[in-house]
Formats: sequence, C-alpha cells, structure tokens
Amino acid sequence: YMQEAFAISDDGKKVSKAQVAIETARGFLQHKLFFSPKHEVGLVMFGTAETSNELQDAEEGQYQHVFVARGGKIDVPDVDALRSLAEPPAAGQHSDPVDALIVALDLLAKRTGDLKYEKHIRLITDNSLQAQDPDLEECIKQLEAKSTKLTVSLVGSGQDAVWTSLAKSSEQVQLISLSDFASESRFSVKPVEQRAKVRLPLILSEDMQIPVGIYSQSTRVAFPTLKKLSKLAAAIPEENRRSDRVIMDRTYFATDDKEGEEVKKEDRVKGHKYGKSIVPMSEYDEAALMYTCERTLTTLGFANADCIGAADSMSHTEMVAADKGDRWASCAFEALVEAMVEEKRVLIARYCFRKDGQPYMVALIPLPRPGEASGMTMQFLPFFEDIREWTCASLPGPSLEQQQLMGQLVDSMSLVGFSETTGAPKELLRPEDTQNPALSRFYRFLAERAVDASSQVSTSAPDKASIIAPPPSVAEGLAKALPENERAKFNTLFGLAKVEKPGQGGSVKRYWREAISEKRKDTALIGEVDTKKIKVDPTAVVKKSEKEEEGKVKDEGSQGEDHGPGAMAAAVGLPLRVHIGSVHPERDFEHWLSVRQTGGIDTVGPAVEQMCEVILRFADEGEEFHSKALNCLATLRRGCVREGEASGYNEFLRRLRLKRTKYQALLWDRVSRDAALGLVTDTEVVTSTVSSVEAKAFLAGEDTVIGSAHASSSHPGATEGPSATALSEKDLEAMIE
Repeated sequence: YMQEAFAISDDGKKVSKAQVAIETARGFLQHKLFFSPKHEVGLVMFGTAETSNELQDAEEGQYQHVFVARGGKIDVPDVDALRSLAEPPAAGQHSDPVDALIVALDLLAKRTGDLKYEKHIRLITDNSLQAQDPDLEECIKQLEAKSTKLTVSLVGSGQDAVWTSLAKSSEQVQLISLSDFASESRFSVKPVEQRAKVRLPLILSEDMQIPVGIYSQSTRVAFPTLKKLSKLAAAIPEENRRSDRVIMDRTYFATDDKEGEEVKKEDRVKGHKYGKSIVPMSEYDEAALMYTCERTLTTLGFANADCIGAADSMSHTEMVAADKGDRWASCAFEALVEAMVEEKRVLIARYCFRKDGQPYMVALIPLPRPGEASGMTMQFLPFFEDIREWTCASLPGPSLEQQQLMGQLVDSMSLVGFSETTGAPKELLRPEDTQNPALSRFYRFLAERAVDASSQVSTSAPDKASIIAPPPSVAEGLAKALPENERAKFNTLFGLAKVEKPGQGGSVKRYWREAISEKRKDTALIGEVDTKKIKVDPTAVVKKSEKEEEGKVKDEGSQGEDHGPGAMAAAVGLPLRVHIGSVHPERDFEHWLSVRQTGGIDTVGPAVEQMCEVILRFADEGEEFHSKALNCLATLRRGCVREGEASGYNEFLRRLRLKRTKYQALLWDRVSRDAALGLVTDTEVVTSTVSSVEAKAFLAGEDTVIGSAHASSSHPGATEGPSATALSEKDLEAMIE
C-alpha cells in the first residue's frame, strides 16, 4: 500500500506514500544531525525487498522484509544515516508494521539496557492495519514497562481505528498527523530550555527591592560560521592526522615597504580617527577609559503609557517576571503590575545585566495575564545620540476617495481569519510558525552536499516559495475586493508611474557647454544663454560611486576642440586643493605627484610641504609613531628624487637635524643610522649641490668641519689661528637660536 500514489509534485510527477514517509524521515534526521547531534538515532525500514535485522528467521518467515540501516546499530546521526535515506533499499514487498516495531524495541533494549534514557519511537505508516494484533498488545506492554514513548503518524487521509484506540488506552502511545510531525523538524534552530538571562533585584527605592528574572523573547539566528579546513590535511589518513583545521597567523607590513619587513608589536599602536588625524590609544588608556558599573535594574521613575511607542524601541524586547519560587516577590510584582495598569504608567529604569557592561535606559511595560503570572515587557529606549529627528516637510492630506480605496485594500488583505469549526478568530500568518527560508535552504543544501560532494546549489527553492507568499485566503480576498480592472484606480488617484532606470550602457554624461550649444542652435542666439531656462531630465542624471570618483580629475579644457564664432570657452576650474592626510600619507603623497604627471598641474610643491609637516607631527606625537614617520620620510625622498625636488628634501632634513624638540631628536637618531634616508646627492639629481662625501658627513655630524676646511682653502688670505677654527654643531645651533 505504501507504493500507491499519494500526491502530485509541482513538476507533475506522482508521489507515493513511501516517498512521503522517507522525505519526512530525512527531514527529521537532518534536524537531529544539525541541531541535536548528541541524540542517538536508529533507522528501521519495513516493506523492503532486502531483509537485515537480528530477529529474522528465514525458515519460519518471521520479521522478513525489515531492514535496519547502518549495520543494525543505534548511534549519533551522521552522514551515513542521511545517505541510507537518500539511497534507500528497494521496496515493493508486503510487511507488517508490528514486525518493524518489535525490531525497534529489540534495538532499544540492547542499546540502553538498564540505563536511564529518554526513549522515543516514531512510526510512519499508512492506515492498513486491519485488526488489532496480539503482538501489538505485547508491544504496548513493553512500551509501558520500559517507559518508551511511541508516536504514530499515518500517511494518507482518515484515522485508523486500531491506532486511535491504542492512543486512548495507553499514555505511551500518541497519534499525530504527518504535517505536525514534519513541522517539528522544519525549523532551523537548536531547541533550548527557557532560562533567565539574568536574575537581579528590581530596585524601586532604597527600602524596596523585588527579585526578578529577565528572559529573552527573541534572538536572531544567524548562519553558522564556516570553518577553514585544509585540503592537504584531509587527504591524510585519520590515524595519522592530528587536525585538518587551518591555523591563522597574522603579520603586519608597511604598505610602502618594498622589502617587506614585518612591523613588530612594539611598533604598532591602536588609534581612533579624530577628524583627519589619528589619536593613539594605548591599552592603559583603554583600561582607564573603560566604563565601570555594577549589575542593576534601578527605577528612575514612572511615565505615562502613551509616551512610549514602537518608534522608541532600539532593539529586541525582553520579558521581566518575578523570580521563580519566591512567593513574596510574586505578590509584590503582581501588585506593581496592577497599579501600573490602573494608573496607565510605564516604569523607566536603568539596566545593566553584566558588570562593567554598557548601561541602557529601558521602559518596563506592564503585561497582565488573568489566571497566570504577570510580566513586564522590557523595551530599550534611545539616548540623545541615538535619536534621528524627522526633518521632512509634512505631506498633503489624502482625499476621501483615496482613504476609501486604501481602506478597502487593507481590509481585503487582513491576516485575521475565523476558524471553520468554532468560528473564533485566528491568525493566518504567525511568526512563531514561519520558518526562515534562507536558513532552511542552506541546511537542506548542506545535507545534500554531505551526501553527494558534486551536488550543486539550485537556482530556486520551489518548496519554500509558500513561506514568503501571502496566505491563499488573503490572495482570494484581494482578488474579490480589487479586481484587475479596478486596480488602475491607484495609478489615477495617487499619480503612480513606473520609472525605468537607465542601464549602465545607456547612461550618457552631458556637460553644460553641450546643452548651451544646443540651446543656441535652437534659438539662433548669439551671445550668452540663460541656463535657468534649460530643462534637465532628472532620470538622465547618473550618480557615480565615490570609489570611481576618487583620484580622478576631469579635464574640461578646450584643447583640440573646434569652437564656432559664437561658442563659449570652457570655464576655468578652481585650483586643486592638495591635502596629505595622516591616515594614509604615503598614498596621498604618491597620488598628488601623479596628478602633475598626468594633468600638468603643479601639485608637487604643496605636497612636499605638507608631507614634511605630517612627518614632524608624527615625530612630536611620540615614539610609537616614529616608525610611521620613517616610512613617510622614505616615501618623501623617493618622490623628491623622481621629481627632481632635491632642495625641498635636503632643506627639510637639515631642519630635522636641529632637534628642536625631544621627540624630534629621538627621530633624528634613527634617521642618522640609515644611509638610505640621507641628503639627495648630485649623482641622484643633477640639480643637487650635495656630493656623496658631504651626504655621509651630514649624517655623521661632520659636515661643518668639511665645509669650513673648504672655505679656508678657497681664500688665499686665510690665516691659521683660532679664527680659522670651524664652529662645532652645538655652536651653530646656538647661533641659530
């Protein structure tokens, strides 16, 4: 009977009862594999052509066509269990579900023994059990003796009299529909026990505190993080493999260091962006600035209930209830809830659920429950910095006809229906009964890829389309209230029009000079044209992304263009504003050097000056920024050599050697030990007046002696004596000061 056609799939193929049962079991096993991996599962299939169980007896014909997957064992769910359902054994033979139940009880008895387990058997079969079997009665006795629960789901329409009577007579037998069984495993979430997130007292005053517990009402379920594994390690046999995980080793390098030297930990420091500068922040500063507070839920006062709305919520909501097992806390909490409901007030409190955590301002909204324990909904309120004012102007009010049409639309799409049996109102779309289609599709594909490594991602998920579609009753109500021929009223009353967005290939940039030229041709004007009378099509304006505009300079010059006698010359744009920031000074400097090479604009001089100021700023901010200053100095020297700006670099280096501050002196000590950062010589730039010998002497602090010796030898009247002695470096610095 299980091979009979039961339904028709979306592609028009017939689906048998056995296929529906296997698909339901696969969903259940997949849910156990992902979200309850410690649960042990066994698979028993009956009606198969092959027989594989420990109770089979071929001579007497007992327990035939009953197949136990995974070698007849009960174990944690794995890929082999999924593969056994993806490729089930051949079917088509008649078998008794009671035989499969006996085999399942035998497997449980051998696996659990006298140990305490939560044992559960789920049976999926059709309603082909004609009469009550004596062996079935013995199975019910074993279920009660071993505290094993049996859940039966029937494939097909109608109820079986035998299973229904057993469910009424025994507490261990339960009869549920196949859809309810499938719904238990369709949600992509791990079952968790509802526990208090935090327990602390609700402080009303210094003399009154109510112990309460705070519970999370909703938590965002994100996609599981995919771990990086090594393909090379996976090829190694398991007995010789330690682990196949990839170890992350992070190293830091300077962006402009061609040699690739690693930036050591002592040369790195955290920083916060303040304007266009980076403010260093050490770990000691972070510890000193850390906000310290205790766990608390302190009342600040009571506000009118109408002061708090949905727009004032900053995050998810939580539930506050009296502490479990505390009688006096429950009495005080219930009295507080009743008083707040009667006075139409909400409680405003200061809330911090973790020591030294971020404090929140919350509103506790009373939620009375007649006959049950009352609670309060905790709503997180925004601070001043979190509020965004509505700055748009008021829109015109709708007309009476517009209101009626929109009200008709809202009423036709109501998600509140009525039960066919009792007539009571019911929700047609409940969030707690709606699964996440993205998570469901992800885990379904993950199971398919685990079974078959060559499995490909499907372009669509037809079985999940109903999740994000309106309920059928809503679609029917909309079709009755607003037929297709009347929906054009919306376009007429509200002025709706479909705007076609131009594609990337069809967008054409137009300049003002082109529009002015066209206007002049149309009106045969000679002279100036009033640009205010030129109409601009807003749909033709294409906004470029900031990444495409960054670093590009649009040349609107008139070189090479043939202007008529009445044509307007291209306007001269404003000069470029050169700026070297402190975030990426090397990149900014190279950028402005390239601007002069491409556009012919003199941006090198201002760039060199600003780069020098950035280096001095890094030097004065502390030793932790000296590595950054050295990188900038190396970039400055390379750029000056390439652009022939030797004098600018040499003058800055002479100014740095004066050591005007303590940190500049420390930076110069590091510069003087690096010959690659010395003066630019005449061998590098022909316009330089510094030789290689003078550059070496400059770094060593001996250039003053060489310079004075050259001066004395060049004047024949120079005489020896104290006046001819060269001044020391300290004497020169004293004279400058």
